Amino acid sequence: MFGSRKRPRWAELPASVRGIIEELLGDPVAYAESCAGGFSPGFASRLTLQGGHRAFVKAVDAQLWPIEASHYRAEAAVTGRLPAGMPVPRLLNLRDDGRWVILAFEQVDGVAPGQPWTAPQIRRLVAQAVTFAQAATPSPVELPRDHPRLGGWAGFAHDQHATARLPSVSTWASHHLDQLTALEREGLRAAQGDSLVHCDLYPHNILVSGDRVVFVDWPHARLGVPVIDLIALLTGVAADGVDPEPYLHPALPALRCPPATFDAILAAHTGFLTAGALAPMPTGLEAIAEEKLRLATAATRWLQQRCAFP
Repeated sequence: MFGSRKRPRWAELPASVRGIIEELLGDPVAYAESCAGGFSPGFASRLTLQGGHRAFVKAVDAQLWPIEASHYRAEAAVTGRLPAGMPVPRLLNLRDDGRWVILAFEQVDGVAPGQPWTAPQIRRLVAQAVTFAQAATPSPVELPRDHPRLGGWAGFAHDQHATARLPSVSTWASHHLDQLTALEREGLRAAQGDSLVHCDLYPHNILVSGDRVVFVDWPHARLGVPVIDLIALLTGVAADGVDPEPYLHPALPALRCPPATFDAILAAHTGFLTAGALAPMPTGLEAIAEEKLRLATAATRWLQQRCAFP
């Protein structure tokens, strides 16, 4: 799995920022362990305080990374309002001075799933996603209903550069772009719903800690149908070479999602990933494009297996 290559460490933060973090946590930092996973260029570390308490802190310079700072602000707005008991790290404190956005969360001593995958582990994650969907319907918080992380096939009609590169991801997709665009249109309609949806629930945004499964990184949360999250989860599984189909079928009835509806939303999901993989990426964020390409390749292969386009 790709990760952020240029994430600052504790000693590399400005002294003023380190001071703000210690003020937010109420104790000086004794030890900082930088988190290698993820794709944000911001600071992300597990901090051990002198008093023994621990916290996970992420911070980003909004002047250097304005889009990422907006994601941090959106994440704080979501996680700060979620009710207790949900499988989400608790937001402890935050600071946004217009330049630095800093979020402090409870520390979850867990690891990302996979590495390698096992059938019981995948079934456990799918079951957790279904359980969460049922608890988050209707959503306990108000959120937008748009889906910026779905859809992309329609845009190829206006992007000759991306269309020329599409065969590098999937020759099948390049030959069936019109059908995919029509199916995506159905998927965007079908994705509307009243559930709280993570909208980025790939395995790198999941932590497994003993008997606890925790969903992290919530900047893209929206109202929608829960199968959106299941698609992301199983796309990540498929990208690691595991057939997702045996884990999909038991979950669809619980999510009240007919197979045809699933295929349409999968097409919209695949369009987003493929368009993102082929779009120019700012310097410093190349790992995001690499991961989208890995996921897009797997999702398109999965969609091809499910669709009987002539």
